[in-house]
Amino acid sequence: MKRFAQLLFQLHQPSYLWLGRAQRKLRRQYETERQKHQRERRTADYLLISPTNCGRTWLRAMMGRILQVAYDVQDVNLHYLFSFSERNPYLPQIKAIHEKYGQFGTYEQKRVILLVRDPRDALVSKYHQHKQNYATDYPDINAFILQGPELAAYVNDYNRWYENRHGPADFITVRYEDMRADTYGELERIIAFLQLTVTPEVIHSAIEFGSFKNMRSLEVSGSSVLRARVLQTGGQQTADNQRKVRKGLVGGYKQELSDQAIDHMNGFIQAHLHPTYGYGTAKGPVQI
Repeated sequence: MKRFAQLLFQLHQPSYLWLGRAQRKLRRQYETERQKHQRERRTADYLLISPTNCGRTWLRAMMGRILQVAYDVQDVNLHYLFSFSERNPYLPQIKAIHEKYGQFGTYEQKRVILLVRDPRDALVSKYHQHKQNYATDYPDINAFILQGPELAAYVNDYNRWYENRHGPADFITVRYEDMRADTYGELERIIAFLQLTVTPEVIHSAIEFGSFKNMRSLEVSGSSVLRARVLQTGGQQTADNQRKVRKGLVGGYKQELSDQAIDHMNGFIQAHLHPTYGYGTAKGPVQI
């Protein structure tokens, strides 16, 4: 099927694109969002997996921009990475998903990009984004950290991935902190993993597109460039702390938490998180 799609695309792109639009329109008549999600997960070549609040929206925006500019793919929302392969069958099928190890299937035929972030920063970001949901259970962010199960959930998830890193057909880990420190280098590494060839100019343009200033502008304006509901659109009335594009700081948790909450997280990470991620020691991570 993929070879036929590639042949048609090569011989007459307008016909390929017309058939694709017709197929997507037909699918919307009988396929639920859940079924669409499962189909894409099942057929994807690559899985971009991360826990929540690890910078996935930022990475997807830049990856989508790279694919759009490098391969001249129009009429596609940058957030839907899978859609690029529907417009150009020579592009890899990439499914971005929040998935704990083994939650939605196996990985024998998949290439996995695991995006992680320091659980301390991820938890602060998660609390602020969903503060209204936590208000009935925890009086403040420190109680959320000290009493809630979220820290253990992040650590357990990271550890399971490390233990099963040889399960997928291929596997790389990308740290949010490394993306902040060397965005170009990490995007270049991801592009190589996707077996694509992209010019430096395209990567730099994607980095500019994914800048904090531009992403915040897209969120405030409610731009349709990225999928609705991914960014907390709705104008200035949305509190800055509750936006998807909030601060993006590395180590920002130190500015917001009590000494008790920080000590609790430091001790838990040091005791339980595998050191390869580099979050429990002063040393950098080992590539996995």
